[in-house]
Amino acid sequence: MKPSYNCYELLGVSPSANNAELKKAFHQLSKRLHPDTTSMPNDEAIKQFQNVCEAYDLLSDPVLRASYDLSIEKDNNLSSQKTEPNLVNIEPIQFSKSIGVRRPFSGGELFSLLLLITSILLSLTLGIFIAFLRGGNLDFTPSWFM
Repeated sequence: MKPSYNCYELLGVSPSANNAELKKAFHQLSKRLHPDTTSMPNDEAIKQFQNVCEAYDLLSDPVLRASYDLSIEKDNNLSSQKTEPNLVNIEPIQFSKSIGVRRPFSGGELFSLLLLITSILLSLTLGIFIAFLRGGNLDFTPSWFM
């Protein structure tokens, strides 16, 4: 459902703002409105912070932003015209992130996966090497299996 507030006004940016301007405005507002850092009452701070986060999520996604801009244009056109009895009802646009859309791995996440895979392979190699040094049998049947 479309937010009840204007996302551009909430973030303090113009409708022609690029992603860098959106991000800068979001970071400034989120620092000021975060429930842990503001002097506002906690409930009000949480509500305003959530509104700012939702507005940024909506405007930072190009597809959702285009739909939002289109809905604002329709609202402006409808409010400027007189309501006609033959006007077709317009369904509200669903503003939510698609389920299943995944973000790419960050550099830190890729490095962590590399370290994990390396440590597993190194542990297996070291275990086999120690077994050969001890003269152990690689065809071992556990005692609980018999």
